[in-house]
Amino acid sequence: MAHRSEFLDVRGVRTHLLRGGRGHPLLVLHPEFAANTWAPYHDALAAHFVVLAPDHLGFGGSDRPASLESIDDLVLHYVDLLDVLEIERVSIVGSSLGGWIAAAFAVAHPERVERLVLAAPAGIKVDGVPRYDYFINPFERTLDHLFHDRSRAAQLLPAEYGPEVIVRAYHELATLARLSWNPYLYDPKLQQRLPRLLAPTLVIWGEDDTVLPPPHAEAFAALVPGATLKILRACGHLVPFERVDEFTQLTLDFLNA
Repeated sequence: MAHRSEFLDVRGVRTHLLRGGRGHPLLVLHPEFAANTWAPYHDALAAHFVVLAPDHLGFGGSDRPASLESIDDLVLHYVDLLDVLEIERVSIVGSSLGGWIAAAFAVAHPERVERLVLAAPAGIKVDGVPRYDYFINPFERTLDHLFHDRSRAAQLLPAEYGPEVIVRAYHELATLARLSWNPYLYDPKLQQRLPRLLAPTLVIWGEDDTVLPPPHAEAFAALVPGATLKILRACGHLVPFERVDEFTQLTLDFLNA
């Protein structure tokens, strides 16, 4: 599916957006290692929706303003982005970091959200369950932890792997550290707020997720009133990238229900 790259001015902040498809708008929020990426699951969703896939501030081609300090700042940025795009209500698909942002957005601005699909969303902590720490491991090792099938990691790497890629990776990791304030990618406030989430929500998780192991799936879904939980076998953390067909079919069925 054809798509285009564009830059928007969102309250003075240069924001990169990938846009493609037809139909109603669908906001797709990327995980921490997939900014500026139009993946096969974007294509599949774009056959039914106008997919809007922005780079989070401080990731990909989007600027990182000095005022960016927390997930709440990104939530406000996406409210402003929807205003710029003149979209009143939208369904949101978010993976990992993108799922955390999507859930926080839906809690804070329920009037702007129709439905939520969250793929292994970060944002909560499960006591006694170990999880992978991005900040003490090299990027190459982290790539291996994102998938059940390690060969799938290649789709996150650019065709030419040079110094600029490494610089961007460290820049984005620094942004992630600023947003999460701890090495475990969670916010105790989110855990307190999730029971207020009103939008119909589908939570999808990989059975072999070693970044956020499956107990996180059960805990997250239990916090969201009426949430539906789907666990995919032979699947790691980045569900939309590893199990494209199953993820998109579940997503389309849910969004069109």
